[in-house]
Amino acid sequence: MTAIPFYIDLKSPYSFVAAHRGLALARAGKVQFDWRPFTLDIGSRTGAPGWRNRARYVYRDVRRFATPLGLTIRGPKEVYDSSVAQTGLLYAKQHGDAAAYIENTFAAFFNRELAPDNVADVTAQLERCGCPVDGFGDYLQGEGAAALAAAQEEADQAGVFAVPTVIVEGELYWGQDRFDMAMQAAGVD
Repeated sequence: MTAIPFYIDLKSPYSFVAAHRGLALARAGKVQFDWRPFTLDIGSRTGAPGWRNRARYVYRDVRRFATPLGLTIRGPKEVYDSSVAQTGLLYAKQHGDAAAYIENTFAAFFNRELAPDNVADVTAQLERCGCPVDGFGDYLQGEGAAALAAAQEEADQAGVFAVPTVIVEGELYWGQDRFDMAMQAAGVD
């Protein structure tokens, strides 16, 4: 079974909903995903007119999808750069259980128990998921920073512009509301 590229940002509420559904399908053995980080640059948008209204709407909207799934989504109190958490995803893919890392990191972030830019918070998540954490600090500063930049460039080259995005046979499906379409195109029931 070929793994399907699945781009997420660990601070994106829509990624949380789509990843939750994807993780359930993967646990059931119906599909394999290649979990890939795509870091959104939200900070550049915070000064735009209507930004606060849009942010409030997004969180109200995503709760419409999350609540029936039993997911808690509390809006963050500040705008975060999730690069540390995203690098943690790459580390977890190499050294541990990426699925557990994704599930636990999303839950902790949207319960306001984790700051995705805090090295200690991310290191604790990695440890909870069975990753050896001794080398994470060095990875974060060296190989991990380069790997995250390469992942972002690869996503740009593939046409990814936002998350969640699933790519099935070269076709992009952006948004958690397109997840069912993507799975249908992949032949996943």
